[in-house]
Amino acid sequence: DSDDGVSISIPVQFNRSEHPKFYDESNPEKKYYKSNGIEYDVDLNAGCSVPLITMNIHCSGTHTETAAHVMKDSYLISDISNLNFIPSTLISITPELNVNENYHVSITQDDKMITKETLENCLDSDNEFLDCIIIRTLPNDDDKKIKNYNKHSHPFLSNDAVCFLKEKRVKHIVIDTPSIDRFDDDGQLKNHKIFFTNEDDSINKNTITELAFIPNNCSDGKYFICIGTPNFKLDAAPSNPMIYKIK
Repeated sequence: DSDDGVSISIPVQFNRSEHPKFYDESNPEKKYYKSNGIEYDVDLNAGCSVPLITMNIHCSGTHTETAAHVMKDSYLISDISNLNFIPSTLISITPELNVNENYHVSITQDDKMITKETLENCLDSDNEFLDCIIIRTLPNDDDKKIKNYNKHSHPFLSNDAVCFLKEKRVKHIVIDTPSIDRFDDDGQLKNHKIFFTNEDDSINKNTITELAFIPNNCSDGKYFICIGTPNFKLDAAPSNPMIYKIK
Protein backbone atom coordinates (compact mmCIF):
# COMPACT_ATOMS: atom_id res chain seq x y z
CA ASP A 1 0.00 0.00 0.00
CA SER A 2 1.58 3.30 -1.10
CA ASP A 3 0.05 5.01 1.96
CA ASP A 4 2.22 2.85 4.22
CA GLY A 5 5.53 4.29 3.06
CA VAL A 6 7.98 5.62 5.63
CA SER A 7 10.47 8.37 4.84
CA ILE A 8 14.02 7.57 5.91
CA SER A 9 15.43 11.00 5.11
CA ILE A 10 16.34 13.86 7.43
CA PRO A 11 14.20 16.97 6.77
CA VAL A 12 16.23 19.92 5.49
CA GLN A 13 16.07 22.92 7.80
CA PHE A 14 16.90 26.25 6.17
CA ASN A 15 18.61 29.15 7.95
CA ARG A 16 18.91 26.98 11.04
CA SER A 17 21.65 24.84 12.54
CA GLU A 18 19.47 21.79 13.24
CA HIS A 19 20.97 19.47 10.65
CA PRO A 20 23.89 17.03 10.45
CA LYS A 21 27.30 18.51 9.69
CA PHE A 22 30.14 16.76 7.92
CA TYR A 23 33.23 18.81 7.02
CA ASP A 24 31.18 21.86 5.98
CA GLU A 25 29.36 23.33 8.99
CA SER A 26 27.44 26.00 7.08
CA ASN A 27 23.65 25.93 7.20
CA PRO A 28 21.39 25.39 4.19
CA GLU A 29 20.20 28.87 3.29
CA LYS A 30 16.94 30.20 1.89
CA LYS A 31 16.17 33.66 0.60
CA TYR A 32 13.60 34.96 -1.83
CA TYR A 33 13.85 36.19 -5.40
CA LYS A 34 13.64 39.96 -5.77
CA SER A 35 12.59 41.88 -8.87
CA ASN A 36 11.36 45.43 -9.46
CA GLY A 37 11.37 46.11 -5.75
CA ILE A 38 9.28 43.05 -4.92
CA GLU A 39 10.56 40.25 -2.69
CA TYR A 40 8.63 37.16 -3.72
CA ASP A 41 7.57 35.88 -0.32
CA VAL A 42 3.87 35.49 0.50
CA ASP A 43 4.66 36.35 4.12
CA LEU A 44 5.59 39.79 2.77
CA ASN A 45 2.31 39.95 0.84
CA ALA A 46 3.80 39.00 -2.53
CA GLY A 47 1.56 37.14 -4.96
CA CYS A 48 3.65 33.99 -4.62
CA SER A 49 6.81 32.68 -2.97
CA VAL A 50 9.91 32.09 -5.08
CA PRO A 51 12.62 30.76 -2.75
CA LEU A 52 16.28 30.58 -3.69
CA ILE A 53 18.28 28.00 -1.77
CA THR A 54 21.97 27.26 -1.18
CA MET A 55 23.15 24.03 0.40
CA ASN A 56 26.02 21.57 0.49
CA ILE A 57 24.38 18.42 -0.84
CA HIS A 58 26.97 15.99 0.51
CA CYS A 59 27.51 17.49 3.94
CA SER A 60 24.22 18.66 5.43
CA GLY A 61 21.52 16.07 4.88
CA THR A 62 20.23 12.93 3.21
CA HIS A 63 21.61 12.62 -0.31
CA THR A 64 22.15 10.05 -3.03
CA GLU A 65 25.35 9.93 -5.05
CA THR A 66 26.75 8.18 -8.09
CA ALA A 67 30.19 7.23 -9.34
CA ALA A 68 30.62 10.82 -10.58
CA HIS A 69 31.22 11.77 -6.96
CA VAL A 70 34.64 10.11 -7.05
CA MET A 71 35.47 9.36 -10.70
CA LYS A 72 35.70 11.33 -13.94
CA ASP A 73 33.46 10.68 -16.93
CA SER A 74 30.91 8.82 -14.82
CA TYR A 75 27.16 8.54 -14.57
CA LEU A 76 25.23 11.46 -13.07
CA ILE A 77 22.09 11.29 -10.96
CA SER A 78 20.09 12.10 -14.09
CA ASP A 79 21.53 8.99 -15.77
CA ILE A 80 20.19 6.62 -13.11
CA SER A 81 16.73 5.19 -13.75
CA ASN A 82 14.56 2.56 -12.09
CA LEU A 83 15.01 3.85 -8.55
CA ASN A 84 11.42 2.99 -7.62
CA PHE A 85 10.25 -0.06 -5.66
CA ILE A 86 13.68 -1.65 -5.45
CA PRO A 87 13.76 -4.95 -3.51
CA SER A 88 15.64 -4.07 -0.31
CA THR A 89 16.70 -5.45 3.05
CA LEU A 90 16.95 -3.36 6.21
CA ILE A 91 19.48 -4.51 8.79
CA SER A 92 20.57 -3.03 12.13
CA ILE A 93 24.25 -3.25 13.00
CA THR A 94 26.37 -2.38 16.00
CA PRO A 95 29.73 -1.23 14.57
CA GLU A 96 32.80 -2.82 16.10
CA LEU A 97 36.14 -1.71 17.46
CA ASN A 98 39.49 -3.39 16.78
CA VAL A 99 38.33 -5.48 13.84
CA ASN A 100 40.55 -7.75 11.82
CA GLU A 101 39.43 -6.75 8.34
CA ASN A 102 41.06 -4.77 5.56
CA TYR A 103 40.91 -1.02 5.17
CA HIS A 104 43.11 0.95 2.80
CA VAL A 105 44.58 3.36 5.37
CA SER A 106 45.68 2.90 8.94
CA ILE A 107 42.87 2.97 11.48
CA THR A 108 42.94 3.80 15.18
CA GLN A 109 41.68 1.92 18.21
CA ASP A 110 38.74 4.34 18.31
CA ASP A 111 37.56 3.62 14.77
CA LYS A 112 34.32 1.66 14.58
CA MET A 113 33.69 -0.44 11.49
CA ILE A 114 30.91 -2.38 9.80
CA THR A 115 32.47 -5.69 8.87
CA LYS A 116 31.97 -8.38 6.27
CA GLU A 117 31.49 -10.88 9.08
CA THR A 118 28.62 -8.88 10.55
CA LEU A 119 26.98 -8.49 7.15
CA GLU A 120 27.28 -12.21 6.51
CA ASN A 121 25.51 -12.91 9.79
CA CYS A 122 22.72 -10.41 9.03
CA LEU A 123 21.88 -11.32 5.45
CA ASP A 124 20.07 -14.34 4.07
CA SER A 125 22.01 -16.72 1.88
CA ASP A 126 19.31 -16.73 -0.82
CA ASN A 127 20.19 -13.22 -2.07
CA GLU A 128 16.53 -12.22 -2.24
CA PHE A 129 15.66 -8.54 -1.77
CA LEU A 130 19.29 -7.50 -1.94
CA ASP A 131 19.20 -5.06 -4.84
CA CYS A 132 19.47 -2.48 -2.05
CA ILE A 133 20.86 -2.81 1.46
CA ILE A 134 19.65 -0.35 4.11
CA ILE A 135 22.04 -0.12 7.08
CA ARG A 136 20.86 1.27 10.40
CA THR A 137 23.72 1.71 12.87
CA LEU A 138 23.15 1.18 16.56
CA PRO A 139 22.50 2.92 18.84
CA ASN A 140 19.89 4.73 16.75
CA ASP A 141 19.18 8.04 18.47
CA ASP A 142 17.46 11.16 17.16
CA ASP A 143 20.69 13.11 17.61
CA LYS A 144 21.82 11.64 14.27
CA LYS A 145 19.56 14.25 12.70
CA ILE A 146 21.69 17.10 14.10
CA LYS A 147 25.04 15.47 14.85
CA ASN A 148 28.26 17.30 14.07
CA TYR A 149 30.43 14.56 12.60
CA ASN A 150 33.47 16.80 12.73
CA LYS A 151 33.36 16.30 16.49
CA HIS A 152 31.99 12.75 16.59
CA SER A 153 33.62 10.25 14.25
CA HIS A 154 31.27 7.97 12.35
CA PRO A 155 31.46 4.21 11.75
CA PHE A 156 32.42 3.11 8.24
CA LEU A 157 32.62 -0.09 6.21
CA SER A 158 35.68 -2.26 5.84
CA ASN A 159 36.92 -2.85 2.31
CA ASP A 160 35.98 -6.50 2.81
CA ALA A 161 32.42 -5.50 3.67
CA VAL A 162 32.02 -3.47 0.46
CA CYS A 163 33.46 -6.29 -1.65
CA PHE A 164 31.04 -8.69 0.04
CA LEU A 165 28.06 -6.48 -0.84
CA LYS A 166 29.22 -6.45 -4.45
CA GLU A 167 29.48 -10.24 -4.38
CA LYS A 168 25.86 -10.29 -3.19
CA ARG A 169 25.00 -8.15 -6.25
CA VAL A 170 23.87 -5.17 -4.15
CA LYS A 171 23.39 -2.15 -6.42
CA HIS A 172 22.32 0.46 -3.87
CA ILE A 173 23.57 1.19 -0.35
CA VAL A 174 21.52 3.34 2.02
CA ILE A 175 23.22 4.15 5.33
CA ASP A 176 22.65 6.53 8.24
CA THR A 177 26.27 7.72 8.44
CA PRO A 178 27.80 10.59 6.42
CA SER A 179 30.07 8.25 4.43
CA ILE A 180 30.84 4.57 3.83
CA ASP A 181 34.50 5.63 4.11
CA ARG A 182 36.48 6.88 7.08
CA PHE A 183 36.27 10.62 7.85
CA ASP A 184 39.88 10.98 6.72
CA ASP A 185 41.18 8.31 4.36
CA ASP A 186 43.74 10.61 2.73
CA GLY A 187 41.18 11.63 0.12
CA GLN A 188 41.04 8.18 -1.47
CA LEU A 189 37.35 7.30 -0.87
CA LYS A 190 38.31 3.79 -1.84
CA ASN A 191 35.13 2.12 -0.58
CA HIS A 192 33.18 4.35 -2.93
CA LYS A 193 35.44 3.45 -5.83
CA ILE A 194 35.20 -0.26 -5.06
CA PHE A 195 31.41 -0.10 -5.04
CA PHE A 196 31.17 1.99 -8.22
CA THR A 197 33.57 -0.20 -10.24
CA ASN A 198 32.73 -3.48 -11.98
CA GLU A 199 35.05 -6.48 -12.10
CA ASP A 200 36.18 -5.44 -15.59
CA ASP A 201 37.04 -1.95 -14.22
CA SER A 202 34.11 -0.32 -16.00
CA ILE A 203 31.97 2.16 -14.06
CA ASN A 204 28.50 1.04 -12.98
CA LYS A 205 25.22 2.77 -12.16
CA ASN A 206 25.19 1.89 -8.47
CA THR A 207 24.16 4.51 -5.93
CA ILE A 208 25.04 5.30 -2.33
CA THR A 209 22.62 7.20 -0.09
CA GLU A 210 24.16 8.68 3.05
CA LEU A 211 22.90 10.54 6.11
CA ALA A 212 19.61 8.67 6.08
CA PHE A 213 17.65 8.20 9.30
CA ILE A 214 15.70 4.97 9.80
CA PRO A 215 13.07 5.26 12.55
CA ASN A 216 13.22 2.64 15.29
CA ASN A 217 9.66 1.54 14.56
CA CYS A 218 10.81 0.16 11.20
CA SER A 219 11.72 -3.45 11.94
CA ASP A 220 14.56 -5.22 10.17
CA GLY A 221 13.52 -7.22 7.14
CA LYS A 222 12.41 -6.97 3.53
CA TYR A 223 11.11 -3.76 1.96
CA PHE A 224 10.62 -2.02 -1.32
CA ILE A 225 12.42 1.32 -1.51
CA CYS A 226 11.83 4.35 -3.72
CA ILE A 227 15.02 6.37 -3.45
CA GLY A 228 13.47 9.63 -4.64
CA THR A 229 15.98 11.84 -6.47
CA PRO A 230 15.41 14.88 -8.68
CA ASN A 231 16.62 14.88 -12.28
CA PHE A 232 19.85 16.75 -11.53
CA LYS A 233 22.84 16.80 -13.87
CA LEU A 234 25.08 16.38 -10.84
CA ASP A 235 27.05 13.66 -9.08
CA ALA A 236 24.57 13.78 -6.18
CA ALA A 237 21.22 15.18 -5.16
CA PRO A 238 19.17 15.60 -2.00
CA SER A 239 16.92 12.57 -1.68
CA ASN A 240 13.88 11.34 0.22
CA PRO A 241 13.99 7.54 0.28
CA MET A 242 10.63 5.92 1.10
CA ILE A 243 10.46 2.33 2.32
CA TYR A 244 7.47 -0.03 2.13
CA LYS A 245 7.39 -3.11 4.35
CA ILE A 246 6.70 -6.46 2.69
CA LYS A 247 3.66 -7.93 4.39
